[in-house]
Amino acid sequence: MLTVFASALAYSLVLPVVPDLVKHSNVEDVASTTGTLMAAYTIATVLLSPLWGWLLDRWSARTILTLGVAGQGVIVLLLLVPNTLMGLYGIRAFQGAFAAAVVPAVLTLAAQITEPDRHGLAVARATRAALLGGLVGPLVGGVLARGSDLRLPLIVASLLLLTSVAAARRGSEGEASRRAITLEGAVPRSSGVLARLAFAAVAAGLAMGAMEVGIAVRGREVLGLNSASIGLMFFGCGVVMILVQSLAFRPQRDAFGLWRLLWPAFVVSAVGLAMLMMANQAWSLSVVVALVAAGGGVLMPTISLWIVRSAGRSHGLQLGLRAALGGFGQAAGAVAAGYAFRAQAPALVIALMLVAATLVAAWLVRRRPTPEVSSAGAAPVTGRSVLHAPTPRRLSP
Repeated sequence: MLTVFASALAYSLVLPVVPDLVKHSNVEDVASTTGTLMAAYTIATVLLSPLWGWLLDRWSARTILTLGVAGQGVIVLLLLVPNTLMGLYGIRAFQGAFAAAVVPAVLTLAAQITEPDRHGLAVARATRAALLGGLVGPLVGGVLARGSDLRLPLIVASLLLLTSVAAARRGSEGEASRRAITLEGAVPRSSGVLARLAFAAVAAGLAMGAMEVGIAVRGREVLGLNSASIGLMFFGCGVVMILVQSLAFRPQRDAFGLWRLLWPAFVVSAVGLAMLMMANQAWSLSVVVALVAAGGGVLMPTISLWIVRSAGRSHGLQLGLRAALGGFGQAAGAVAAGYAFRAQAPALVIALMLVAATLVAAWLVRRRPTPEVSSAGAAPVTGRSVLHAPTPRRLSP
């Protein structure tokens, strides 16, 4: 949880001050450049997440986690030196490349050290740690930064990342490295379920990326908000997501109950996106944040949980693909929102496309998967879907 928190903080630290960094690089088109700079991070996750997932099925999850966090700790320090616009793109891209390893590794490790009936809670808690990092990061960046001077918050972030390397290496794989975890009430591996989850991951990322850029650009350029105010909005986004997760991931709620929350979460996100282009006051922009955050608080952990339950023995690769697809959606949403705020841009058309994609995802996930049943058709079969350790040959069926 500490490593996920540190990784998310390092990502979100610069969100409130990205426009200042862009202006400091003597760029005239601040809106679209802000969108593409944010997208550089997520594009890197798109390209590298499947590779990390493939390695996760072969190497120790703890090793993958260590590499991801240590790499980010080193890369973040490069923002302390003066950079051109291309340098900023490179730093954000390399940070995203290393960050792509963290969440799949943590979700695998959390499942390996948690009893089967608490797997959903473990996924939710790991996701909540990421939300907390995303909550604190913009607040730290917005308050401690002085324009484009990020020295103090960057030193804090880098020290936290490098300290969490020790946490990632602490303890032995022990029982977790050899234990196969069966998922009760699992569904058989299904390309149809995985395809629906794949589109859902893209749509969820699309909504989040569009909202992030919309807050940063519209808040600064249209409403004239300062870095601290924008950071407070991102802080509120994290608070809403944590509260929604706390309500959704209760101990008595099973995975099938969580699936039923997917389509309402997409509808709520779509409403928020529809309001984004019309938000002309701080309170209306805050409503957009609340709606998209409420939807994202359910979507992200639920999609990850169901990919693990539906992917069978290739869970590492599938988690990597989910991160890649979510990153692709987030990058596309960031670029689309950045372009929409340019002069002469077809803002209404772009907004309608974002809303339509989110509503299509809601329609695709309206019907939940069918539990695997025995030949008699009486009860779910347990022990058929296995989340395995990095050494498959040691596992029993």
